[in-house]
Amino acid sequence: MFLNGIKLVTFDVTNTLLKFRMPPYDYYAFVAHSHGFKGTGIDIKNRLLSSYKDLTKQHPNFGRDSITWKRWWSRVIEMTFHGHLPTNAKVDVISEKLIEDFKTSSCWEVAEGGVELIRLLKSLGIVVGVISNIDPRLHDILTNLCIDGCFEFVLTSYEVGVCKPDKMIFECAQAKYGKSISSSQCLHIGDDLEKDYNGAKAAGWHALLITDKVKSHSVNTYSNLKELHEAIENKTLQLL
Repeated sequence: MFLNGIKLVTFDVTNTLLKFRMPPYDYYAFVAHSHGFKGTGIDIKNRLLSSYKDLTKQHPNFGRDSITWKRWWSRVIEMTFHGHLPTNAKVDVISEKLIEDFKTSSCWEVAEGGVELIRLLKSLGIVVGVISNIDPRLHDILTNLCIDGCFEFVLTSYEVGVCKPDKMIFECAQAKYGKSISSSQCLHIGDDLEKDYNGAKAAGWHALLITDKVKSHSVNTYSNLKELHEAIENKTLQLL
């Protein structure tokens, strides 16, 4: 099957449609340097990853049902820098700066080929939306990158109340289409095998992965959005 019959395409955000300008741990270190932090991003990389993982277990979906998303991120940042800052450092100031900066083009950029791919899909009469496991800052991020107008809708896990791979978030996207549409007429594009690919497939959707980490004949993968654009334009894309 080519794209014939596909009426809705949704994108994941992080590492699919958008890329970090630098690894988050490097940006954390950059901001913290003016508050007495002496290390590098590599010094706090594992602490950031483990803090993120721990908070996700304690307060799923960025604390939606327990604490605010801002407090959630503040705690991640506090845990990341614990023991790495001078005693007089104001970690709350660091947190506020990081939380605000990660709304902007200082931290994010559109993945190469992303805008062109969206334009191609729209030229084919396809509705384009976003499904992302992220907090509400996504709306500001898309606005600051000047691509907010590219989408018919933007669904964040925080606002919907469930995270991918829960099929409810895909069902919400179908409802956002505005007309009767079957799951077989929907396609999700992401980078995570479990959350994006398997999640979409379990909801009855088609799915594509943008990654070079998964090699399987049973999974549709493309290295980047430019490669996917070429496959659609040249009509060589086959949906499994």
